[in-house]
Amino acid sequence: MTNQTAADRLPAAVRTYLATPKDELSPLVEQLFTSDVVVHDDGQTHVGVAAIRAWTEGVAAAFTFTRTITDTTLTGNAAIVLTRVAGDFPGSPVDLHHHFSLADNKISALTICT
Repeated sequence: MTNQTAADRLPAAVRTYLATPKDELSPLVEQLFTSDVVVHDDGQTHVGVAAIRAWTEGVAAAFTFTRTITDTTLTGNAAIVLTRVAGDFPGSPVDLHHHFSLADNKISALTICT
């Protein structure tokens, strides 16, 4: 019998999103997100694959950071993941909630907040 962590039980798209370094995420956007995805982060809203790709590239260019999953909640087609994010950005480290909605095994919405 293997011991699964809470992160192991996350949907594959969420697990991959959280485990992939930000500077390697851009090529995976179409694989992980629905075409009409909506992401809310840092007071901005990004809609669609092209906007999500630009958002991931902008974050990767601006900051270096690591994420550690500290808690997860799964319910229906949603996952709420609490992460400790530490890096070279103002206020580091910070605990962030990632609220994922899923459709067709892809992320259809993501809200990142404190």
